[in-house]
Amino acid sequence: LMHKLFALLTTTALVALLTACLVPERFSASVEVQADGSYSYRFDGTVVNALAVMKLRKQGVLSEKDHQELAAQAQQLSREPEVRKAVYKGNARYALEIAGQRKPGEGLRLLDMFTVQTDRNGVMTIAAKPLKDKEKRDFAQLGITMNGSLKVSLPGNAEVLSQNASSTPTMGMGAYSWKIGGLNVRPEIRLRFRP
Repeated sequence: LMHKLFALLTTTALVALLTACLVPERFSASVEVQADGSYSYRFDGTVVNALAVMKLRKQGVLSEKDHQELAAQAQQLSREPEVRKAVYKGNARYALEIAGQRKPGEGLRLLDMFTVQTDRNGVMTIAAKPLKDKEKRDFAQLGITMNGSLKVSLPGNAEVLSQNASSTPTMGMGAYSWKIGGLNVRPEIRLRFRP
């Protein structure tokens, strides 16, 4: 059945399926915005297969077959154009490195966690999804502790409309950065470009 299912899915849908149950655990993510509104992004870290972790919790151990399926999932992921590295590390976890570029106005949704969107008025919003308390409790029960950082670098013509970064550029140098983990804040920065 799984083979038929995979055969029916387009790669994008497949990636969505594969990454839907992947939870970023320890990571650094960055978005570098250019003056024309194009940007590059990068994610480097450990992600957890939530379904496999649930199974691990329930059974106390993953079977050889489970490990093989997880390793196969990593191989499937590594075939994706923007996935630089996907390695199964055991214990329902992967080392994952993703990097790519987007044209001005093009959106991004990464690991169901990070988003970049530009609205009709040219306002760009870069954000990370906050964890709901229930999700946090569920993750804690599964032994998943999210601990990561998001860094956003902006060009000189960017006008920041709002942001809630943990640290901000000093004297115009550096980047906006957030620690992502136990926090209830939704990391978010909104900006537009001066002509």
